[in-house]
Amino acid sequence: MKENTNVMAVFCNETNRISRFDEMTYFVFYTKDDSVWRQSEPVPFHPDLSGGLTSVRENINRMLVCFNTCKIIITKSITGIPYQVFDQSGFIICESEDFDLDLLDAIDADLIRIEDEANNDDSPVSKTPVKLDETGHYFLDLNKVQKRYPELSSKKVLLPFLENTTFYSLEVVCSHIPPWFDNKLAEMELTYSIQNEDDSGKHVVITHVLCKE
Repeated sequence: MKENTNVMAVFCNETNRISRFDEMTYFVFYTKDDSVWRQSEPVPFHPDLSGGLTSVRENINRMLVCFNTCKIIITKSITGIPYQVFDQSGFIICESEDFDLDLLDAIDADLIRIEDEANNDDSPVSKTPVKLDETGHYFLDLNKVQKRYPELSSKKVLLPFLENTTFYSLEVVCSHIPPWFDNKLAEMELTYSIQNEDDSGKHVVITHVLCKE
């Protein structure tokens, strides 16, 4: 495995339940040893989101000193700059409303399955959106891209296209809506809608705001 799936960090609040990143008061590591998950002592941590990107990054880096080989985090929710920092640092980010040990096993099995599928699939995967027709419709399966190239964040894949390509619409298949969509797309006068959802994921269509008027 590219990542050690036997070690995962869970963000918790003062009630000892899984929490949002911005509401956490500590985190714990779960390490699998002989098929049994063992919990570490709680590590106190209060996120400071009062500054800009540099300040938040420094705050998170102080947290990451004790992560060692752990590259998987489990939280109720993480958005904005914190999401970007973890994403760009190569973390696998898992979000869940509830937590129990079965979730750790499910994540472990899922990550192993994803890597096996990627290793066994030698078909080409385009890192950039593919043009479907001459009217400017494009398509990208972000799930397949990130399975094949886990080091690529959604921003690294999509932003160069959105900033430099003339297009009418871009359909993106993804497992979840990237948190940066709401703010960044609006800044670029773009909008998105969920066209449908099936076994392959959410089918999100990005268009220019003017196209909606």
